[in-house]
Amino acid sequence: MPLPQGVQPRESDCRCCSRTGKLATACNEPSAVSTDPYLALIQGFVEQFRDASLVIDELGRIVTHNRALAELLGQPADSKFDSTLRLGPVNLQQLLIRAAIDAGEHDAAGRPSSRALDFHADLVVRERPVRARIVTANLADPQRQRQLRLVRLQVVSAGDPEAPPGGYAPDSVLESSDPDTRAALDLARRAAGAGRPLLILGESGTGKTALARELHRIGPRRHARLEELHGATIADAGLVSELFGHVQGAYPGADAERIGRLEYAHGGTLLLDEVAAMSPRLQAALLRVLDTGRFERAGENRIRRAEFHLIATSSADLSAGSRSGPAFRTDLYHRLAGITIRLPPLRERLADLASCLDRWSSHHGLKPDPALRERLAQHHWPGNFRELGHVLEWLRLQADSSGHIASHALAGVLPSIDAPAATPDAGEATEGLSFSAKERKEREMLEAALTAHNGNRTLAARSLGIDRTTLWRKLHRLRLIPEATRKPLEKQTTTL
Repeated sequence: MPLPQGVQPRESDCRCCSRTGKLATACNEPSAVSTDPYLALIQGFVEQFRDASLVIDELGRIVTHNRALAELLGQPADSKFDSTLRLGPVNLQQLLIRAAIDAGEHDAAGRPSSRALDFHADLVVRERPVRARIVTANLADPQRQRQLRLVRLQVVSAGDPEAPPGGYAPDSVLESSDPDTRAALDLARRAAGAGRPLLILGESGTGKTALARELHRIGPRRHARLEELHGATIADAGLVSELFGHVQGAYPGADAERIGRLEYAHGGTLLLDEVAAMSPRLQAALLRVLDTGRFERAGENRIRRAEFHLIATSSADLSAGSRSGPAFRTDLYHRLAGITIRLPPLRERLADLASCLDRWSSHHGLKPDPALRERLAQHHWPGNFRELGHVLEWLRLQADSSGHIASHALAGVLPSIDAPAATPDAGEATEGLSFSAKERKEREMLEAALTAHNGNRTLAARSLGIDRTTLWRKLHRLRLIPEATRKPLEKQTTTL
C-alpha cells in the first residue's frame, strides 16, 4: 500500500525491506517482500520451519518471521514485530546479548552479537513457563548492505504435566550457575571451536561424556561423524580390526571388508571415553595414530589417514597416573591433554543443585520442605548428577496429594544423611572421608577464619564476604561442625 501524500517513509514502517532507510512503501502487506527477491526467498525459507523463527539485522530489527513465532508468543498469527526488544512478552535482544557475553564476547553489550549462539532460556508466555533452546546462525546478504541472522526458538518444555519426566539435571551441559564451572565450560567451548585436543576430567556422573557430545554437536565438525570409543570395551584380541579395520581374507574368519573406528571418525570427532581403562596395548596403538595420523587396515599395505578432533574423558587423574607408574603412558597423556577441563563435582556446585531443584519442583508442581533442601545441600553426592536423578525420582513418589515433600522422605534413599556421627568431635568425624584438593583448601580457609575470630561465626562469615547461613552450610558440608551443634541448626528455614 502506498504511503499517503506528504508522509515521509520511516524505517520502522517496514520490517522486511529496509536496507538503506529510503523506503518507497510501507511494508505491512506480505506482497511487499517481492520488492527484493532475496528477502522474499528468506521469508519463504523461514516460513517452512515448524519452530518459531525470525531473521534480524545487526541492529536487532526484525526482517521477517514465521507464524510459529507469533503462536509461541501467544500473539495473533498476523502480528508484526518491529525489533527483538519488543517481541511480545519476550526481550530476545537481552537474551542474545547475555548469551554472547557468556560465550566470551564481552563487547556484545548494546546490540545482539554476530557470534553463532546455542543456548537455553526460560520464557514466560501466557503466564506459563516455557523452556526454549535458542539457536542463531549468520546469513549471507549478497548485496552486503547489512548482516542478517537467523534465530530459531525450539520449545524444550512448556511446563506441561504431560511433558516427559526430567528436570533433575542442567537442560544444557554447557550451562551452569556456578562461576568455576561456567569458566571451565567456556574454555571447553573455545578449545573445541579451535580444534584443540581436549581432555575432560571429573568424577563419575558429572557429565563428561554428555559435554563431549554437546561440544561435537555445536562445533565446526558437527556435520561429520562422532565416533565414541570406550576404554574398557575393546578387547586386545580384536584390537587391530576394531580400530583399523581389515580387508577380506586378512585372517581366518575375515569374510568381508571391515572399516575401523578410526576411519569412521575421519573428518569428525573421536571421543575416547574413560581412557584410564584402556589396556597398555590399546594405548600404544592409539599413540601411533595420534602422532602420525596414519594407519593401515589389517592385511593391507595401503597407508590411510585419519584426521579428527580428539576429545578424551577420564574419571581418574591421568597426570598423577602417568607419573606413578605404567598404568597410563606419559607420552599418550601429553598427546591427549592439549587443553584440560575439570568438571567440579555436584557438592561443589550448590548453585547448580539449587537451580536443578527449582526446575524439578516447578516441572512436577512439587513443594519440598526447606529442611529437605538443606539436607540435600549437605549431602556429599558421590554419584553427582546421576545420583541426584535417582534421589529426585524417589522424592517425587513420596509427595502427598498437595505436592508437599517432608524432609523425612530422604530416609529411604539417603539414610547416611540422617545417620548420627560416630563421635561428637568434628576432627574425628572427618576420618575416613576423602576431600578434593579444592575442599581441603576451603576447609583450611574456614578453620583459619574461625580461629582468627575465636569461633565467632558471624565475624568469620563477614571476614570471608559471605553470610552466616552460607558459612554454616560450608561448615556442615565439610564436616567442620561437631554433631552436638548440628541438630539445633537443622531447624533453620533457609532454602537453596
